[in-house]
Amino acid sequence: MRQYCKAYQLKELRAYPDWTEQQPEGDSALTDETVCYIWDDFTVVLSPIQDKSPLFDQVTPAWQAFCQSELHFEIPADLRATSQEEVDASPTSH
Repeated sequence: MRQYCKAYQLKELRAYPDWTEQQPEGDSALTDETVCYIWDDFTVVLSPIQDKSPLFDQVTPAWQAFCQSELHFEIPADLRATSQEEVDASPTSH
């Protein structure tokens, strides 16, 4: 389950050499100033609350490295700890 996302301007994500975006249906053209969100699974969406098709979902080790090194994307330590506690407490993890 997704628990964390962080907002970025689209121009920051477009700096990734292999960036390709899916044009959302019915939405106006995307500009460099368009705000989008990177989720903890490294997919990119236009809205953190709507479950539409992702803008970018080609999650590769190179994309993850770009997010971490260039965008400084990181799940906050307190959320990482909470997620790990939930995994450890789940019946299937024992």
